Amino acid sequence: MTKEDNQKENQKESNSKNDKEQKSAKNDGDDANSESSKVPITIDPEEAKFSNAGGKSEHMVVNFTAKRMALKIRCGNALFRVEPTHMIIEPNKCRQLTINRMPGPIQTDKAIVQFIDIEKDAQDPKAAFKAAEATGTKIPHIKIKLVAAASGGRKMSREVLDE
Repeated sequence: MTKEDNQKENQKESNSKNDKEQKSAKNDGDDANSESSKVPITIDPEEAKFSNAGGKSEHMVVNFTAKRMALKIRCGNALFRVEPTHMIIEPNKCRQLTINRMPGPIQTDKAIVQFIDIEKDAQDPKAAFKAAEATGTKIPHIKIKLVAAASGGRKMSREVLDE
């Protein structure tokens, strides 16, 4: 084979890949109206706001799929506590998630909500995550933005201003 033949073959392969990608993008657009095609799990509200004195934020976690989902919720910051840290949500049902913040400095952080499909008879979400991690499965996640502002409700800069 000559260089020209190789170049033509490579061009044909790249064109066929582009065609496939365009077709899959069109198919994805057809399902855009259904809630479950976007994300299997939603969290409302998507942001938790606290004062620097601490507080509590309640969120509704909804499973839009026809499968049972196990959730693992974590936050690396010691100022935040999440309840529950693991849960199972039945198909087309919702559960409550509570995030508590201890008093502390003004800052922004995030909570990570990981989710996986589980079997109908599974009862332990922790075991489901351990099994998924052991097999090397990539676990999808959603982020909840955690925002702390001054007690007066007004957001303040971390800079100290001399007046």
